[in-house]
Amino acid sequence: MTTLDLVISDIHADIDALDKILNVASSKEFTKKHGKFSRIINLGDILERGTHPKEVIAKLKSLEKSYPILSVMGNHDEAFLYKRMVSGSSFASMDAHTQLNDEDISFFEQNSDGTFGKQEFMDQKNGLFCVHGGPLDPDKIMPKNALDDSWLYQRTWQRLTDEDFEFFNYYGYHYKASSAFAEVKKHLKNHIILCGHQHLEAAMVQDSHIHEIYSALRPTKEKISDHILDTREIEINPSSNYLIRLGLGGPEGYYRNGSTVPHFAIVEYNPKKVVLFTINP
Repeated sequence: MTTLDLVISDIHADIDALDKILNVASSKEFTKKHGKFSRIINLGDILERGTHPKEVIAKLKSLEKSYPILSVMGNHDEAFLYKRMVSGSSFASMDAHTQLNDEDISFFEQNSDGTFGKQEFMDQKNGLFCVHGGPLDPDKIMPKNALDDSWLYQRTWQRLTDEDFEFFNYYGYHYKASSAFAEVKKHLKNHIILCGHQHLEAAMVQDSHIHEIYSALRPTKEKISDHILDTREIEINPSSNYLIRLGLGGPEGYYRNGSTVPHFAIVEYNPKKVVLFTINP
């Protein structure tokens, strides 16, 4: 049976969405078609916006007993842990987060300098570079006079630009795909950059040039348990580089923005592909 990575991002304290993703990815139908996941990659933002942070952390801690969970920090994780007011969380969400105790917070590994978690995760063997927002080295893009804004240049806050240029604002540093590929090439040859943060799926490839490929992916429908999934497959050319962004995992705190369905992904290795999933109601 094929083994694979289960990739989640931006769960945002939404236990219903996390349970739905896990139930789908663990089901007999899913396993028969795609394989069984042997580890979980968490691209960050398990906290804020939603109302069940304690339950989400408890679920992930429970999963750690059966699977390796490779996590990077998200900007909302940092906002909560470092007490930065950046969220549009409801009063119910903020109240739920006040219930988190030291045992809950221990899910986020504390570093020797007092910071939490990892900004990036590299899998040399499989060519994966995992971040929440973007892979750029903050020290190379941050001006000397950044001062109190320095945290907005971190990998947790970087985002793929919608323009044909790079810029900084109070949403973070907006980077071009070319900069992302150039940075990761220093560490990995023929790589896949996996990120989240912006809540919208995206995919780009670098071969002889860089081009957007997500819009050309034709979704197929598949029925798994009681759900209809939209499935988009990206076959990986071993001589190319990829930047693949996951959609919103936990929509609970974003319903008013029109987000209502969970997203997740898998990475298969034989043959190598990344598959993006949307779980429809």
